[in-house]
Order: sequence, then C-alpha cells, then structure tokens
Amino acid sequence: MGSIMAAVSSTPVASALAEPRNTLNIAHVGDSMEMGGAEKLTATLCRLQRDRGHTASVHCLYRLGVLGEELRAEGFEVVLHHPSSFFHLVRGLYRSFRRSRPDVVHCHNATAAIMAALPARLAGVKTVIVTRHGLVKPPYQIRRELKFALASRWCDWIVGVCEGTRTNLLAAPFAARDRIIHIYNGAWPANIQAAPQPKKGFTLLHVGRLAPLKDHATLLQAVALTRMHHPEVQLWIVGDGPLEASLRKLTNDLRLNESVTFFGEQGEVSPFLLAADLFVSSSLTEGLPVSLLEAMSVGLPAVVTDVGGMGEIARLSGAVTLVPSSDPEGMARALCEAVAGKQELHKMKNLASRCYEQYFRPERMLDDYMSLYNGFVSQNQAGTLHSGPQALSTSHKKCPTTSGSPRIAECLQADMSK
Repeated sequence: MGSIMAAVSSTPVASALAEPRNTLNIAHVGDSMEMGGAEKLTATLCRLQRDRGHTASVHCLYRLGVLGEELRAEGFEVVLHHPSSFFHLVRGLYRSFRRSRPDVVHCHNATAAIMAALPARLAGVKTVIVTRHGLVKPPYQIRRELKFALASRWCDWIVGVCEGTRTNLLAAPFAARDRIIHIYNGAWPANIQAAPQPKKGFTLLHVGRLAPLKDHATLLQAVALTRMHHPEVQLWIVGDGPLEASLRKLTNDLRLNESVTFFGEQGEVSPFLLAADLFVSSSLTEGLPVSLLEAMSVGLPAVVTDVGGMGEIARLSGAVTLVPSSDPEGMARALCEAVAGKQELHKMKNLASRCYEQYFRPERMLDDYMSLYNGFVSQNQAGTLHSGPQALSTSHKKCPTTSGSPRIAECLQADMSK
C-alpha cells in the first residue's frame, strides 16, 4: 500500500510543496454539525487548521447542530443554508463561495459533494476535495452514487476514511478511480485529567448514536448472555437517537435494568473512557469510528463487529477483537474471554495506546489533508493547473490510482443525507 505522500509527490506537485506555503482559506461543507463522527472530524480539522494560521469555516446544508453552535461560539464562521429547493441551495452555495473566496472547499460525504462541488468550481475555487466518512458498501444506492460520480468529476481528490471505503469507492458505478485515496481518521485524545465515572464491576462502554445500523439489540443480548457467566458485567451506553425508547424496553425485557445504564448524549466522554474496562460496538456497518479511536487514546481494548475499517484497526493495533455482526452468541463469547483474561487486557491496553499514537492522532490526519490542499493550491497559484474536469483528469494521470496512508488514516451515518 502506498503512502498518501506518493499521491502528492508527483511532478509538478513535489516542487510546489517544497515552496513556502501561504495561509489558506478553507470552507468545509456538510449536511449539519450534529454530534456525529463526520461532524466531529470536521470540527477537529477546523480547530487544527486555525491553530496553524489558516482560516476555516463551515457550511451546514440543512441543520446547525450542537457542534456548529460550539464552533460559532469559538469565533468560526458557520453558515446555515435554508434551502427551499435544490436550485436554491446550489445558488446559495455559489454566492457564499463568491463572497468568501475560499482556496479550498472540502465536502464531507456524498450530499455535500453533490450540492457544493460544481458551485465551488463556478465560483472560482481552486481546490475541491470530498471525504466519504462511511463504508459506502454494496449494494450501492445507485441513484445517489450516480449523482456523486458526476459531482466527483469536479473534485481533485476523493478520500475514503479507511482502505475498505477506498476499495468500495473504486468499485462504485462510474467512479473517478484515478482520484480515490484513503486517509485514516484522527481523533483528539481523551482528557486524562478528567475524573473517571464511578463504576462497579467489569464495565463495557459503547459510544454512538442510538440508530438501527448500530444494532444495539445484538449488544444487549450479548450482555445478557455474558452475565450468565459473569454477573459483575455492566454496560454503559453513551449517546442518544430515535431508538432510545425501544432499547430501554429491550433492556427491561432482558432483565438488564440493574446492569445497563443509558447516559444520553455527552459532550465530554473522557470520564467514561477512563473508567471503562472494554470498548464495545455491534454495528452492522462502519467507516472508521471516531469513538473507537478515542477509546484507543486511553489504551482501551475493544470487542467490535468485523465491519468496515474495524478489521484494519485490529490488524494495526492487536488490541481489537473482531466478532461477526448480528451474532449475540459470538459477541458474548468474546466478552467472556475478555472478562476472564484480565492480564491479557493489560497487554492490549499498551498496544491500543501505541497504535493510536502512531496512526490516529488528529495532527497526522491534518498533515495528510494539508498535503492535498497545498499541492493543488500551489499548482493553481503557479498557473500549472486550471480548474475543471478536463484539466483535472490530465493532472491525475500522474498520480497513483491507489494510494493511502499506512501511518494515519468514522461511523457509517448511512441515512439518505450521508
């Protein structure tokens, strides 16, 4: 597997990168800034980019969200579009880009690219990048992927958050295969100064939205089976969502009320990460979940379903146990082994921390994205590359058709708005 730097080291990009970089005006575009994996990564990029002297802003297509409010309070420009129609939204984005004159427009997920890539080019934006934060696995939503394939012709790079996403993007209908790479997600480390959440017994932690694709029913059933052998096991669920009422009912039906605690959405998850013994996820599909990376930052081993980028993390770290999806018995066996093998868990803690430091720090993610930004912005400033799909296809012939960073790099948010 090639490095991300290979994709930006081809002539004339290499010589451009060797020159001093100007500060950039970077506009991020997403559906919203609710509390989700893609949204947290967008906020992380904004903060790191400002720390390095760049200007970062966010365009929310439909909803502002709690993270959007936070960024506004920190002084970032966060634009909420109120579209009455497709054309109204496209026109609003075009006018915003004409006014703010960003050097880079970074779209997050398919809808953002479909809506913003062409308006960005028409407004004279030099560099357009899109990141697909989910797995984008078959069977494809053909209508949406065809729209994305068209929009991606206006993008310089299409980034998957793990090798699995990149592979699926390459196989998608009419994919722009010469522009598809992967960059691993990065996550802020947990705050080790936080006071750990009080607990009793061996504690499992799940962090994520209470939505169908997370398959919490499998997790709850696995916990019920595990407690037959290890009654000291407790489960913490951090997050909210549309399935909360039905999951509480299932918890009651499984007689887990005394061992499962729903904490709702939490702005700060560090107290839970510091106290838990094991991170768990039962998702049916994922990209490269930020919550798992945050857990690894404090050396928390994990038992997760073998979907999306989970297998990549398991191979890189040696601290993640994979189980089949939709298999309560299989997950229960892995949980029982973890509870019984506490000495092995201690070794896995060190492996998890080491893997996080090597591959998943947010600064490494930023370095890779800035390499992409600077490469194309520098070329445009030097007059070596013109905007538009024809010039882009010529440039991309010099770049590897498959690349990705083995040293860095979410959560599939697989509703129609992602």
